[in-house]
Amino acid sequence: MTLLAPKWSRDLRTRASHPKLAAAREALDVQLEGYRSSLPPVPDQQAGYYHDFFCAEHATQLLFDPGSPRRHVCPVDGAVFSGEPYDSAWLWSVNDRLSDAALKFAFRSHLETGTSRSGSDAAEAARILETYARRYLHLKPAPTVYEEEPGIATWQNLDESVWIARLCWAYALLAETLSDETRELVTRQLFRPAATHIRRVRCREIHNVSNWNNAALATLARVLEDDRLLEEALRGDLGLAAQLEQGVTGEGLWWEVSLSYHFYSLDAIVRTLRILKATGESFDDGGVVRRMFLAPMQISLPDLKLPSVNDCWHFIGLEEKVGHGIPDADGFYETAYAWFREPGFAWMLGQNYRSRPRTCFEALLDGVPVIPDGDPPDRDSRLFPEAGLALLRGGGSRQRRNYLLLKAGRHGGVHGHRDQLRIQMCGSGSPLIPDLGTPGYGIDLNHTWYQQTASHATVLVDGESQPPTRGRLDRFSEEDGFTRVDASAAWEEGAYAGVRMRRTLLWRDTYFVDLFQVLCPAERDLYWVCHVVGELVRGASDLQPTAPLSGGGGLRHVRLDGETPASDCAGVIQPVRSTCTWPVPSGVCCWATLLPTLPVNGSPPSSGTTGQIVRSSPPSSPSAGWIRTRRSGRWPAVGGTRTPGD
Repeated sequence: MTLLAPKWSRDLRTRASHPKLAAAREALDVQLEGYRSSLPPVPDQQAGYYHDFFCAEHATQLLFDPGSPRRHVCPVDGAVFSGEPYDSAWLWSVNDRLSDAALKFAFRSHLETGTSRSGSDAAEAARILETYARRYLHLKPAPTVYEEEPGIATWQNLDESVWIARLCWAYALLAETLSDETRELVTRQLFRPAATHIRRVRCREIHNVSNWNNAALATLARVLEDDRLLEEALRGDLGLAAQLEQGVTGEGLWWEVSLSYHFYSLDAIVRTLRILKATGESFDDGGVVRRMFLAPMQISLPDLKLPSVNDCWHFIGLEEKVGHGIPDADGFYETAYAWFREPGFAWMLGQNYRSRPRTCFEALLDGVPVIPDGDPPDRDSRLFPEAGLALLRGGGSRQRRNYLLLKAGRHGGVHGHRDQLRIQMCGSGSPLIPDLGTPGYGIDLNHTWYQQTASHATVLVDGESQPPTRGRLDRFSEEDGFTRVDASAAWEEGAYAGVRMRRTLLWRDTYFVDLFQVLCPAERDLYWVCHVVGELVRGASDLQPTAPLSGGGGLRHVRLDGETPASDCAGVIQPVRSTCTWPVPSGVCCWATLLPTLPVNGSPPSSGTTGQIVRSSPPSSPSAGWIRTRRSGRWPAVGGTRTPGD
């Protein structure tokens, strides 16, 4: 029985044997030897929620030890967690590792058909498939149940889709060597029930989850040889065609406007197209997928990290990870260049391989043996009107250019943050006004701080977060040597009824003018927030301790270092490792905040750089300016970079 197109298999074997891909072959061998010695057993219980496998104090994922189902360690301070929900959440990584192992053992077996190692690899992959097939319909349920879109082996159908798609690939790669008995067992007791379940509980909207449902259903359709199921996954009301047409902006960004979910959706789309290519099918995406690869390059920070818009992992970048549970950036752009031969994608791979070897799995799966030199994409200031983002860049070398991102667009749905008109900035290549992104969703801080207005550089009213609304980019123009951006947001009902906000930015290479205006129909408390990587150096001597702020917009996590009386300039924040200054607007009060144990400055806590926003904090941790007034406000500020002596 053959499922994969003969030409696809021949091209795969030819590519994998090329000397330029020897490092990728060696990396695969090392990974599989590790799997062979340490794979956990196939579970007899449904897994719990991945996002529960986090330390609530440090907002960091716990260390996964495949041999330790009851003891889970925080990488920051070594604290040990056990019991629920951690033990069930640990099983998420078990399923993830086993499905990846099955795919890659089957892949190497397919490359080396006829060798003794191929037979051993095939047996290991088949063992995983057969064990899951025998247990799938008899798994004990997890302690907590996801009512809306549950999985069977996993907590939610999203994870079920990722998991089953890998197992389908393992089956397709092994199909010629499996016995009739094994094929019958796996298709009848695993694949057909999984397809029925995913169709029944699938996400019913244009959403990143829908893309994974489609990837699973398309892959299941190919191994089950079910043309009707394939048509549903590709051209049904929620199929791939609908997701690309309705879910991707004209600029190529996924509509949730989170670079994490952009790549997460893109990975699912790539997997759907890959199984079609491998089985001799075709699909016209209308050029959308190419734009999805290009857009993150156009929006990236000077150091090629990615801005943390909405629910976005704070550690991602185009020379490293771009999300969780998906390939790193080099894996994505191996596929991008192989499929589209865009010179910018070759350049992106060149940036990745300056500092690390070419070892990613996608180089073997999709890549070309020899990557030519390429030219970087255009990285000028630009507007992403459908996504609601304005991007301002200064001149000079890429690594040292100034950069500012303004958000004013749709909310982003369940993954949106309450931060209309917020900014994020790099000066001379270093983060100055960061956005913290998001940690795991299972911890309270995600909902009470990271998603709330007070954690972003914008304005909140009466200490409460901005209700969801759609911001507008009203103007983007070049005039008198400046790039000008005007943006606004308004609320017609609820806690912000009648509030109007407007932010105007005048941008030049080395500095910018920032004017924030708020109009209210009645007297309100307005808080102008700007988290800056630095310390308050003017106004700080008069600071006296005060009580915590209050409000539902995240302020309960803020303790004040003190308050200084209003003056011509309430303070100047001097960022560290930079010659930039940020004068705090005049005529109002300024505080420096303390936000203990929160990950800051876009650094993942797991890297060991978790900071504390305190006055005695490490230089990499931000301070913040807080402005409070009891009337409608209009705040001018100037920020920028200068060289010593200017």
